[in-house]
Amino acid sequence: MTTPLPTPKTPEASFWRLNLLVWIGIGIVVFAVRWVFQRDAGHAFLFTLFTESAGFGVSLLLHPLYIRLNFELRTAVMISALSFVAAFLLALLAHLFAEVTGWHNLNHTKLENAMLRLGAMWIVFMGWSFGYFWLKAEGALRTTARVAEEAVREAQRMELRMLRAQLDPHFLFNSLNGITAEIPEHPDSAIEMTRELSDYLRYSLDHRKKSTGPLSDELDAMQAYLDIEKARFGDELSVTIDATPEARWAQVPSFLLQPLVENAIKHGQLHDGQPMEIAIRARTEGSRLLVLVTNTGSLESGGLPHDGLGLDTLARRLDLHYPHRHEFALRSSGGVVAAELQLTGNPCSA
Repeated sequence: MTTPLPTPKTPEASFWRLNLLVWIGIGIVVFAVRWVFQRDAGHAFLFTLFTESAGFGVSLLLHPLYIRLNFELRTAVMISALSFVAAFLLALLAHLFAEVTGWHNLNHTKLENAMLRLGAMWIVFMGWSFGYFWLKAEGALRTTARVAEEAVREAQRMELRMLRAQLDPHFLFNSLNGITAEIPEHPDSAIEMTRELSDYLRYSLDHRKKSTGPLSDELDAMQAYLDIEKARFGDELSVTIDATPEARWAQVPSFLLQPLVENAIKHGQLHDGQPMEIAIRARTEGSRLLVLVTNTGSLESGGLPHDGLGLDTLARRLDLHYPHRHEFALRSSGGVVAAELQLTGNPCSA
C-alpha cells in the first residue's frame, strides 16, 4: 500500500504566528521612534499599541485576498493598490485616535502628520505584502521539492518491488529446471533439491516485504541455494562461505547476492578434474562492505557475460540502493572469475 503524496500548500499554518511577530517587531521600532521624538513614554506606548494592533487587524483583512493571488508582474500593481488602501485605512484610524486623545505631533500640522502617517504606513504595508508573497513562494517551492522527492522515492520503491518480482520467478525457473533434469537418473537428489528449494522459498516468503536486511540473512539464503546446486552436482561442486562478524551485521538489499551466485554456477567450470569451486567472502573496511563471489572458470573475451536479467537487475538495484556509492567489477585471472562488490554506507531503503 503506497503512501499518498502531499499536495502543495502555501505556508498558511505558520502565518498567524509569523504575522504576530512581525507586527510586534514593527511596534517596538515605532514605539522607540515616538519615544525619542515626543519624550513621552506613556503617550508613545498607547499610541503604538492602538495603531499597530489596528495594523495587525488590517493585515488580517489582506490575508484572504492574498491567498488567492500568485505574485506576478501584473499583480504587483494590485498589491501596491491594496497596500495603499490598507495604509489609508490605518492612517485614518490613527488620525481619529489622535483627535479623540488630543495627542498630536506639535512639530507638524495635522495635514503633515496625516500625510507622514499615510506614507510610512504605505511603506510598511508594501514591505509586509511583498514579504508575504516571498514567504509564500518559498513555502510553495519547498513543498514542491518535497513532493518531487517523495515521488522519486515512491517510484524507486515500486521499481524495486517489480525487480524483486522478476527475480524470484527467474530463480524458481532455473531451480525447477535443475530438479527436472535430476528426476530420471537421480531421484534421491531431486527429492533433496526439492526440500532445499522449499526451504529457500520459505525464506523468500519471510523476506518478501523487506527491502534490506543483514548480510547474514543473504548468506543463509545463498547457502540454501547452493545446497540445491550441490545436491545436483554432488562432489563436482565445492562451496565456501566466509564472512567476518562485522560484515555479517552490515545491512544490504534483500537477495543482492543471488544473481552473482547464479552467475557463478552458470559459468563455473571444472578444472583439471577438480571440483568447481564457488566461494563467497565478505569483510568491511571502515564504512565500506566488500563482497567477493568467485568461481573456477574464465570469462569470454570482452568482459561481462550477457545473461540478461541477473546482472541487469543487480546493476539497477545498486543504482537505486547505493546512488554513487557502489562499485561492481567482474574479472578473470588464473582460472578464477571474481565478481567484486564495494558498497559504501547503508542502503537507501525503499
